[in-house]
Amino acid sequence: MKEPISTKRIQLRKFRKEQVDLLFQLNSDPEVMKYITPGKVMTFDEVKSRSMPRIMKSYSHGEEFGIFPAYLKRTENYIGWFQFEPDQDINDAVEIGWRLKREFWGLGYATEVAKALVKRGKGMDKLIVARAMIDNIASIRVMEKAGLKFAEEFWGDYEPHSDRPDVRYELLP
Repeated sequence: MKEPISTKRIQLRKFRKEQVDLLFQLNSDPEVMKYITPGKVMTFDEVKSRSMPRIMKSYSHGEEFGIFPAYLKRTENYIGWFQFEPDQDINDAVEIGWRLKREFWGLGYATEVAKALVKRGKGMDKLIVARAMIDNIASIRVMEKAGLKFAEEFWGDYEPHSDRPDVRYELLP
C-alpha cells in the first residue's frame, strides 16, 4: 500500500462516507465556493447526494489516488481537502487540487501539500495539472510555488457559468 501523504504540518487520510459534515463545512461557505461555482453554495443534502459519492468514487483509481481530508498534525483540526487523481481530460496525467476552510487560508498549507503531491506525481512519471478560475490569484500562486507553469486558458463546464475563463497549469514529468 502507498504511504498516505504527510508533510511537516499536514496529514492526509481517506474520507469515510459518514463524514458529509466535513464537506458541508466547505461547500456551504460562499467565500470558499467563490472560485469554484462562482459563489453558489450547496445544501447538506446536495453534498450528501452529489459531493460525497464523487469523493468515494475518487478512490476507485488505485490506492494512491483520491480526494483526501487534510488534518493539522499538531491539533488534528480538519482544514479541508486535497485532490490527487487521474485527470479526466488528459491521458497519463494526474490532477492536483485543494479546498481549504477560510480560517486556514494564507498559512502556507496549500503550497506545502501541493509540493508533496507534485513530488508524488513526478515519482509516478506523470504530467501534473491543476486548474483554477483566472481570478483565483491565491490558487494560481500555489500552483506556481509548487512548480507548475501556465499552460492555457479554457472555459469551465460547471454551473453556474462564470463570465471569466479558467486556467490550467502543468508540470511535465
